[in-house]
Amino acid sequence: MAAESGAAGPALACPVCGVTGPFRDHPRSGRRNASCGHCGARERHRLLALYLKGHPAEGQAGREPPLAGRRLLHVSPESILEPLLGDVAEYVTGDLTDPEVDLAIDLTATGLPARSFGAVMANHVLEHIPDDRAALAELFRILEPGGLAVITVPVVEGWERTYEDPAIDTPELRELHFGRWDHVRWYGRDLRLRIAAAGFDLEVWQPSPADCVTYALHRGASVFVGHRPG
Repeated sequence: MAAESGAAGPALACPVCGVTGPFRDHPRSGRRNASCGHCGARERHRLLALYLKGHPAEGQAGREPPLAGRRLLHVSPESILEPLLGDVAEYVTGDLTDPEVDLAIDLTATGLPARSFGAVMANHVLEHIPDDRAALAELFRILEPGGLAVITVPVVEGWERTYEDPAIDTPELRELHFGRWDHVRWYGRDLRLRIAAAGFDLEVWQPSPADCVTYALHRGASVFVGHRPG
C-alpha cells in the first residue's frame, strides 16, 4: 500500500484520539485527509468513534454510548478502537486468522452459544465474506434479545443492488472490480434488505454534513445498526 503523505492542511478533529490538527492524504486511493496525523485513525475509525461515543446523528439529539454495559464481540478487531470501548461489560475479540484474538471463529458458523452477546461489532468485515447472508444470520443468532449488530461496509448508495459475482475470484480481478484484492462485493442500497432479512430491525446512523467536514468523513457514510427484537 502506498504511504500516506504528510501535508500542512486544515486543522481537523479526530474523535479517536481527541487531537485537532492536519490529517494525511492517501495518494494511492486519492483520498484527501484520510488519516489522523496524530494517531493514524482513518475515515471508518473516525465514523465509528462518533457512533460509539453517542454523538448525535443527523437531525437527532445525542445519547448515551450505545455499547455501554454490554458484552461485546469485536470481529476482526482494530486496536485503535479498543480505548473507546472501556465502558462495555466484557470485551471479546474474534477472527478467523488473527492469532492474537480471544476466539478463532468463522463468522458464518461461530460455534458460539445462542444469545451470548449484547453487541457484535464488524467494521468493514462483511465485504470480505463470500456468504454474507450466513454471517448476518449468525450475528442474529449469537445476539441476545435487544442486542446490537454494529456494521460498517463500503456502500455505493447510487446502486440499487449489490455488485458481486463469484466468477470474480482472483486478487487482480477483485482489485479491479471491488477496489481491494480481498473484497468480494460492492454493496448497494439493498444492504438494508439483507440486514432486515436476517431478522434485525435496522437503524442507519449517519453524521451531519457539518460533522463530515469537521472530522473528515466520507460524505454519506453510515453505520448500520441491526437491533435484535426482544
